Amino acid sequence: MAADLTERVREIADERGVPESEVFEQALERGVEDMWFDLVVSRYLSGEIPRAEALEAVGEERLRRVEREAEAVEEDVRWGSTA
Repeated sequence: MAADLTERVREIADERGVPESEVFEQALERGVEDMWFDLVVSRYLSGEIPRAEALEAVGEERLRRVEREAEAVEEDVRWGSTA
């Protein structure tokens, strides 16, 4: 797996004409951003933080998408429990 990762980083760096270190930096930033989003959403959906705080942290469009997805899951669970 490490060889695959190294090859991918090298290929991305070559394609963009940037050093491999820059690719790693961008990958780390993206990963942390995704993890932060997941943390905020988890806290919001579990009631640990208010909607306003989640809205400020992740933005309106992304939060609305999360709310729609959560509602769809809840509807599926309700439907499954009556079948």
